Amino acid sequence: MENGCKKVLKVFHGKKELINKPMSFKLKSGNRTNFKDMGSSPLKKDDWSSGGEGMDWLKADLKSKGYKKRLQKELKLSDNKTIKTTPKKGDKYYTEIKNPTSKQIIAERERRANKTVFNKPSEFDEDGRKIGYAHADHIDKKSGGTIKPGSDIFYSSDYDWKGKQADRLKDLNIHEGAHSITAGKHGMLPGTKDLLTKAKGGDASKGNINRPQEVYARYKVAQKWAQKQGDFDAFSGKEFTDKHYDKIMKKLKGVNQSNYKEKGIPYEVITFFGDDKKWKGHGFNKKMSKKHVKKIFNEVASNKNKNTNNKFA
Repeated sequence: MENGCKKVLKVFHGKKELINKPMSFKLKSGNRTNFKDMGSSPLKKDDWSSGGEGMDWLKADLKSKGYKKRLQKELKLSDNKTIKTTPKKGDKYYTEIKNPTSKQIIAERERRANKTVFNKPSEFDEDGRKIGYAHADHIDKKSGGTIKPGSDIFYSSDYDWKGKQADRLKDLNIHEGAHSITAGKHGMLPGTKDLLTKAKGGDASKGNINRPQEVYARYKVAQKWAQKQGDFDAFSGKEFTDKHYDKIMKKLKGVNQSNYKEKGIPYEVITFFGDDKKWKGHGFNKKMSKKHVKKIFNEVASNKNKNTNNKFA
């Protein structure tokens, strides 16, 4: 066999010749990635479009008892309930769904999760913009502003995603995947936006980590981290209590921008909970109150903000 082909004996005009015949490959149903077989790299060579372990976690989150329970509470945070989705027949840039049910919202997010594209690292994105690190693009600019069925996630080729950045990539896929599932600004319920704004400051002029949609992306990584640490299982549907909060705060005591890597704390985790310090290159990292942490962990399933830059949320 050579280059995915096998030698086959064929007869042409009475003469026998060996030719290469492409091999067909059968994929197992579901085509799920086995991360245990992948060593230290979270994504196989040709699996950038899958989102790896991070996207698998987000999809499991959407199906969990905890997500459904939080979304039911989230829908009670505001009377004005409207989300925007990929345009259906007759609509140009988006379809607006007024007073959506939790079932409709989850179905929309599952569709977006399945259509999210994790592009291989490159210097520029599809619009020719230089990729600084990584970002999610929700809007099809070529169509004039149509919401994509699933966002494109772009990674800079300046980073070693298979080596030094391999572990970071797992959390980053949750971060950017969360943006994609909720399409940046387009599906955020007003009550959720208000809660996240109050919790972290919400002023984009103070830095990227204070924007509500970014608070949410970090929150999803914090949920995964707390689950892995055995401190709180967001999938369970159980209430997040003072006891859970205290366990997490104990592990974050003394953690800051200069030592979070050394202490093994994910970037999103410390920038979600905060340390009340100004972070170089990121803005003011407001420490979230216990009251707000508990409310978010118990009542938030969405992440969109009407002030989001829909190109790079």
